[in-house]
Amino acid sequence: MDKYLRVCLTESEVNERMAKWHPHIDDYFIESDGGSDLGITFNDITGKDYDELDDTFSDVVYGDGESTLAETLYEALRRRNMKLAAAESLTGGMISAAIVDVPGASEVFYGGVVAYTEAAKMEKLGVLDSTLSECGAVSGETAVEMATGLMSDMVSVAVSATGIAGPGGGTPLKPVGLTYIAVTDDEHTEVYEHRFWGERDEIRRQARDHALFYVIRHLEEYFRL
Repeated sequence: MDKYLRVCLTESEVNERMAKWHPHIDDYFIESDGGSDLGITFNDITGKDYDELDDTFSDVVYGDGESTLAETLYEALRRRNMKLAAAESLTGGMISAAIVDVPGASEVFYGGVVAYTEAAKMEKLGVLDSTLSECGAVSGETAVEMATGLMSDMVSVAVSATGIAGPGGGTPLKPVGLTYIAVTDDEHTEVYEHRFWGERDEIRRQARDHALFYVIRHLEEYFRL
């Protein structure tokens, strides 16, 4: 039998999990655009493998159909009658663009702010100067303030992403690929730290996809239907 999964994971991480947990399965195909929104097709697997693959990818799977992360998020927001806002630094509008690509996005998307410099983060999103001075623009604290700065009566949930896309700008403490993503609503805030790998565009795509994925998980956790 065959199996198809949609996951939020990099291609190298999929291969690592397969080598560790399913080394006997080598007939699988990964659909990827360089980001983390992957479709994986497993060919001619056993019933046991079919079930075990669900466990292997349970923390990153978001569907078993053709819907992308953006399409899945659109539907999750629509069903809950909620609107999303996005605050972006390294992704430069990619999160917003992914959502707007979905027909009917105006039902669920309030808007986005690209705040690339520290000055823009303070002026447009209300990030505190003290936060930037003490924690840096690439930090969990800044990501949280970027997201909370978008919350209003018109916004049900907000997501932010800040990081170092490279190829320059990294340091030993904050290397290229370091990214923080925050998701918040009126009561709950989550922040995630990642070290993404690849070329500049790959890092930005991975950050975009993980941001979409974490909003989906946030809705499933705190706004269950």
